Amino acid sequence: MKPRMLMTLDKNLEPTSVSIRVGEAFDVVGEAGQPKTITGLQTHSTPVLLAAGERAELATEKYVPLLPILEGCVILIENTEYMEDN
Repeated sequence: MKPRMLMTLDKNLEPTSVSIRVGEAFDVVGEAGQPKTITGLQTHSTPVLLAAGERAELATEKYVPLLPILEGCVILIENTEYMEDN
C-alpha cells in the first residue's frame, strides 16, 4: 500500500502551494458540457493526502498540470491565458 498524496511542483521542481478541490470521485461518462468529476468537495492547499475514492482538481485556472492525473508529484506550469478577476 502507498499513501495517495498530492504535492505540486513548479517547472523548476520547487514545491508550490496551490488551492485544490478534493471530493469523492464521480463518474462523468456520457454527460454533456463541462461535467463535474468530483462531488462533496472541500478546498485545500497542497500538499494534501487523498483518501481512497477521492479525486482532486485545481481550484483555479492559474496553473495547468503537465499530466491529466492529479496524484503523487504533479508539475504545474503557469497558464498564459489566465486573467485574475478584479
